[in-house]
Amino acid sequence: MLLLITFALVFLRAIQQQNVIHGHYTAAIATSYAMAVAEIGLITGIVTTGWPAIPWVGTGGALGVISAMWLHRYLRSRSKHWKIKSTKNANH
Repeated sequence: MLLLITFALVFLRAIQQQNVIHGHYTAAIATSYAMAVAEIGLITGIVTTGWPAIPWVGTGGALGVISAMWLHRYLRSRSKHWKIKSTKNANH
């Protein structure tokens, strides 16, 4: 269970980073709540498990960040015309 919770939390953190970079305000709000749920689940699991949680948390985190990176690049490559709504200057 810790592996899945950590996977979800780290995946969401990586997605949240992309939300911030690309100015996705609505997605950032929704992702924040999902991160809160995963964070509380992870803390609860670690308190219950103790030090033996290390390999599960480490593996879940590694798989979560790799998956988020892959998904982001996959979605970006699927469409050359993928428009990102942002308040940033278009020249940046």
